[in-house]
Amino acid sequence: MVRVSSTGFPLGADIASRAVTTLSATGVTVADAALGRLAAAGLPAARAIGASREQIWPHISGSAFQTGGRFANAEAASEELDADVKVAIDMLRRPGRPTAPIEVLTPTFSDEVSDLAVTWLGHASALVELDGVRVLTDPVFSRRCSPSQVLGPQRMHRAPLAATELPALDVVLISHDHYDHLDTATVVDIAVTQPDAIFVAPVGVGAHLQSWGIHHRRIREADWSEQIEITVGATTLTFTCCPARHFSGRGLSRNLTQWASWAVAGPGHSFFFSGDTGFTERFEAVGDRSGPFDLTLIAVGAYDPLWPDIHVNPEEAVAVHDLVSGAGGRDSVLVPIHWCTFNLARHSWADPIQRLLPAAERAGVTALVPPPGGTIDLASRTGTGVADPRWWEASA
Repeated sequence: MVRVSSTGFPLGADIASRAVTTLSATGVTVADAALGRLAAAGLPAARAIGASREQIWPHISGSAFQTGGRFANAEAASEELDADVKVAIDMLRRPGRPTAPIEVLTPTFSDEVSDLAVTWLGHASALVELDGVRVLTDPVFSRRCSPSQVLGPQRMHRAPLAATELPALDVVLISHDHYDHLDTATVVDIAVTQPDAIFVAPVGVGAHLQSWGIHHRRIREADWSEQIEITVGATTLTFTCCPARHFSGRGLSRNLTQWASWAVAGPGHSFFFSGDTGFTERFEAVGDRSGPFDLTLIAVGAYDPLWPDIHVNPEEAVAVHDLVSGAGGRDSVLVPIHWCTFNLARHSWADPIQRLLPAAERAGVTALVPPPGGTIDLASRTGTGVADPRWWEASA
């Protein structure tokens, strides 16, 4: 039998992380130190791992949610499940590939920023235009979501654009430090080409950004329930750091930085960004405090019964939308993220959307599914992202 922890990496993608369980705490510390030396020497894969435990500590030392330098979920972990050999083979086979090429659009952006629009750029990367301010979530445009561009999960479709082709950004919003949500090459390119963009992240993640050369004055960090205000011109956006049920880690040590969902509110509109999360009733409090939202970006893919604590399934994604929407939120639009781009689980490629759409219909929720690079203007519910709502069937 192969034991798979409910808090483990999907697919056992980070094989080294499994080996950590056989190392003593001292061994992990020594290994982390060795990686730090390799990063300092300029080895790209080691540099991508980011900040060391010592570099992260000043960023998290004041957090009420860390104990001994590590974070944890508020909920108890689900019971560990035993996976048989077939499951292990399924994981290695990575069955979630499309049967035909995936439609990818090349987005165009107007000089005039919309009051409410979203361009999905694949996986958890989305460019949201909110009350004239541009916010980019979890940017990952590299070929692989991995510390190495030689090994690791590879994109199943091209990136709709390169980081250097993005329009002028105001905020880069990060949910946590996993490689499929925080890509070193992408954020460095953005930092260089977008000198005015501010990076907003959970506590601890700023240490990674600083280790890659981003100046601390460009970084804002918040812990659960804390708020950050960013003013762009005459417009102020409020970013509320909200709970999520997940974990963090880029090297051998896990949970040294916080993970989060985000509520973002402008003077006229708002959106919710789930990042990575398992289901938790704590989202009801998010809706009570910050909802309802005009738009929710909620992860719908990379789920499995073996890891229910870290990724919601499509039906749970609809439930999360309902919880954060709260009273009066029936006009909110759900745009699914965290599917289609990387093969990170055992479900089929189209399963997230094939399950999401009927679940949303039963719940009376409007779910719009743009292709990668597709844009939806939420005010009119028009745009390249809704011209062919069944686009994904051609690849399924």
